Amino acid sequence: MRDVVLLIIVSLATLATLRRPLIGVLTYAFLSVFSPQSFTWGFARTLPFSQLIVVSTILGIFISGDRKAFIFGREISLLVLLWIAFGVSTLAALYPESAFERYLYVSKVFFMLLVSTIVVNSEEKLHSLVCVIGYSLGLYALKAGLFSVVTGGSQTVYGPDSNFLAANNSIGLALAMNIPVLIYLLRKEQKPWRKWLLRTMLLLTYPAIICTYSRGAWIGMVIVTLLSVLKSKKKFVMVTAAGLVVVMLQAILPKISPERLLNRYDELVNYEDEASAQSRFWNWEFCARVGMARPLTGGGFDFYTIESYAKFYPEFQERWPGKVWSCHSMFLTVFGEHGAVGAAIWLALLVSVMLRLRSLRWYGRQNRKQSLIDFVDMAQGALVAYLVVGVFLDAAYFEIFYYLIAFVIIQHALISSALLVDRAAFARGQLNGNLTIKSQEQLVHS
Repeated sequence: MRDVVLLIIVSLATLATLRRPLIGVLTYAFLSVFSPQSFTWGFARTLPFSQLIVVSTILGIFISGDRKAFIFGREISLLVLLWIAFGVSTLAALYPESAFERYLYVSKVFFMLLVSTIVVNSEEKLHSLVCVIGYSLGLYALKAGLFSVVTGGSQTVYGPDSNFLAANNSIGLALAMNIPVLIYLLRKEQKPWRKWLLRTMLLLTYPAIICTYSRGAWIGMVIVTLLSVLKSKKKFVMVTAAGLVVVMLQAILPKISPERLLNRYDELVNYEDEASAQSRFWNWEFCARVGMARPLTGGGFDFYTIESYAKFYPEFQERWPGKVWSCHSMFLTVFGEHGAVGAAIWLALLVSVMLRLRSLRWYGRQNRKQSLIDFVDMAQGALVAYLVVGVFLDAAYFEIFYYLIAFVIIQHALISSALLVDRAAFARGQLNGNLTIKSQEQLVHS
């Protein structure tokens, strides 16, 4: 029954996308993040729903009457350069076949990001896309959080099957990044029942993250929560409440937490004595050696084999015989797989997004646009969670991160477009009020 229902929904969305490409973008985001096909048990699990939506969206862009425009800017240029760099490293990869499969996945992510920037061309459409991401992860937090509470934390929370969120570390990162998204949606929402739903999702996100038993996700959860508290208008109340909660948790957690949770916390604190943490340091050295040995192209996607260890880091096999791991750090993943060139472009994209957010915050403060400031708080909070957890996780190609980039690109384009219209109206004497033309030009060209 679930398979039939999902097939009908996706089929209707496919047809509707031909007239409104936005439906295709939103449906694709829902299929990618929430992965409803993983909750079916029959033929729907293997049907290429995402590919069908992609084709329908492309056709809809050309045949629909919706207004569309390609965005040219710094982040788009860096994204295209990064795409090319990944292609070059794939051609020169140590293991071309596995590298090409991974490159196809990354290309799909990049392509749909570009499509999103073309189709999502209004504040309402951007909010709809943010809602799809936020509610998709929020629904999973609702399910996983309730499961964690009912089972007393005895089971590990994993993400949807056959999805980039499948591993416990990955879903932990996604839920940590979603905390500021849920807070942003809560601030924007007007309907009481949706506010209660968002509050419940936000509350249950915490037990869901804790029961992923991902130490990196725990750190990201704590840091992004502290940032959210500090940026709140009611700082004193929030800080006091948070302090009381921490004191209470320290007193009661040892009594109610499962033994596994306490052991995992002890491993986080005493990482010098923990084998898993120590192995990551060795993996970091391995990936750094590959990147330095092949600075122009790196080893290509998925170069992790016993033969690679024997060639670039033979001491690893002496210390960890027969073991094969990945880099366990997104920064070293990019350096090892794509060399110094690919890593430089990827870091430039990351820095560019952070600078863009800073300029958007400045503009929001100058023009008293609280909604824009709230948007920046959301994006910066999610980005901080990504950066913190990504130090310990292979998250360089994390789809939520690239959706975050799309949010920022679209928001900046919308404001720049509105400013250009205002400047034209001001020049014709049709706009009342004072315009700081110089400051607006700084935002448009920043």
